Amino acid sequence: MSAKLAVIILTFNEEANLPAALDSVIGWAGEIFVVDSYSTDRTVDIALETASRGVRVVQHPFENYSAQWNWALEHLPISAEWILKLDADERVTPAFREEADRFLASAPAEVHGVYFRRRIFFMGQPLNWGGVASNYDLRLWRRGKGRFDDRGVNEHMLVSGKTVQFTSQIDHHNSKSIGDWLDKHNRYASLEAINIIKGNLYGDVKPRVLGQPDQRRMWLRKIYFAAPGRCLAYFLYRFILRFGFLDGAAGFRFALLHAVFLYWIDLKIAEYRQTGKLPEVAWPARGMPHPKLDEAKIAQQVEAPHA
Repeated sequence: MSAKLAVIILTFNEEANLPAALDSVIGWAGEIFVVDSYSTDRTVDIALETASRGVRVVQHPFENYSAQWNWALEHLPISAEWILKLDADERVTPAFREEADRFLASAPAEVHGVYFRRRIFFMGQPLNWGGVASNYDLRLWRRGKGRFDDRGVNEHMLVSGKTVQFTSQIDHHNSKSIGDWLDKHNRYASLEAINIIKGNLYGDVKPRVLGQPDQRRMWLRKIYFAAPGRCLAYFLYRFILRFGFLDGAAGFRFALLHAVFLYWIDLKIAEYRQTGKLPEVAWPARGMPHPKLDEAKIAQQVEAPHA
């Protein structure tokens, strides 16, 4: 077990995904926290069933992704030296655990963050082409050395020191339906359109063609949103130039759906310019506080901010 590592998972209605995510870190991470935003399914029950295995659960009202993450970093009783951001539909692989263990055992003091990639599974099939496995995100950082910038979605972790990159990946499985994917990306499109309308295209990340992975991604975003015919170009880039067609039907569907998602963003911005009304974000209804959490020790531990 890595006493130096804490894992945080944000959840809302993740009963289909959460068990596999927890199984991938229980017995490895020294601390595991689930921060739920009032799920209406069995998400909290599933998390509470693993309390005897070291999982701690808390609920907090959801404002946006950045705010939820920063609240967790400020209020959770984290004692581990390093924090891993894990989505409920992700799973830590054995190779990643081994690489993380080696790194954490002797991490230089000047290193505050780690970039790594995710292996995407779409409709049960791994995507090996299309460029989807080449994106590095900063999702492992030293406690007290990072914060999330102010973006409603696609938030960025910002650290003050040096960073490194892992060669291993974690797996991204979504066990929910295509309908759920469409609903979620409709919300994401609204949130991203609002970001752009408000001039928050990059967050606090400065676009740089030769910078860190997220800086390079913001530079590409800058080019993308200035290009005509960009949604079609994006599809052709993913499916043809990056050989997404080698993933067969799953590669086609994934590239097409993401191009459509980007087109939704353009449509929502165009509608705002016509009407002056910000895009609506279709959030599902939130539930009530879980009654069993009133007795959990963590509910008392998060009342005051922590360093």
